[in-house]
Amino acid sequence: MKNPSNVIFTESFETKKRHRIREEHIEQKNKEISERYKYDINNYISFCKDTGQPEDVNSMLDFLYVSLTVQEIKKNTWERRLASVKKYLSVVHGVNFIKEPEIMQDLSVMRKMYDEEKYKDLIHVKGKSAVDKEELLKMIRGLPTRGKAICLVNLITANRPSEMVRIKIQDFNLDSNYLSVYMKKQRKWHNKRLTQETVKAVKEYIREYKLKPDDYFVGRVFVNEKFKSIQASESGYRYMLNKWTGLTGYNFRKTQVVSMHEAGADLPTVAKQTGHQSLETLTKHYLDVTDSTVDKYL
Repeated sequence: MKNPSNVIFTESFETKKRHRIREEHIEQKNKEISERYKYDINNYISFCKDTGQPEDVNSMLDFLYVSLTVQEIKKNTWERRLASVKKYLSVVHGVNFIKEPEIMQDLSVMRKMYDEEKYKDLIHVKGKSAVDKEELLKMIRGLPTRGKAICLVNLITANRPSEMVRIKIQDFNLDSNYLSVYMKKQRKWHNKRLTQETVKAVKEYIREYKLKPDDYFVGRVFVNEKFKSIQASESGYRYMLNKWTGLTGYNFRKTQVVSMHEAGADLPTVAKQTGHQSLETLTKHYLDVTDSTVDKYL
């Protein structure tokens, strides 16, 4: 007969082991620096070298002050630089910003400087513009098979670049006209409808490149037109889209939102296709009253 105490001891040991593994995993994740931060971090490191300063909170404040008063960067860019350098200093140099209240106060003062009239242009965010959808479709229809399929999917689904590069062929349900998209920003899956034209273009792309269910939809194509199923980088995808159309993924996204809304779709319908969680965000950033709408009443 087994000793019950041994069972308890074993469970206790396994629980403690699992706790330790969890703590180590979380600590490792906290030390990871996102790719999107690296450009600004490299700028900060170069700034420290050029000015002969150590990498610490004082040089961070100087870097951000120069960014505002000398370089006159946009406020959203300034905030991104701040987040990047804070992450770098906390991970690489062990800076605990919670214990630096004076630093946080200085940052608050710098933020308020953006409210001064002389910096008014730095808080003016224009964003990406919508384009005429029919003109864009005409351009897309003239592209080779791969470019045509990718651009149509991007336009109709209003996907973000982070979503496009993660799509696999198995995520399409071409018989039912939809695509399951993993929305990285929201960390969930969402089904988006496809037009018959888009379905046909995707089928032609799959047939021409002999794509398999587990292949990445975007992937990469080399000079010899040989397809390789690897996840493209977001920057690589943006370059690809710009090369084909001269536009960005967010031009596509905004174009689809505006087009659906002008065709009579209400906000919940638009949000269901685009994957927006907040109707307020959709309205604020995507549905400004267009010049053409104003012109109708002049």
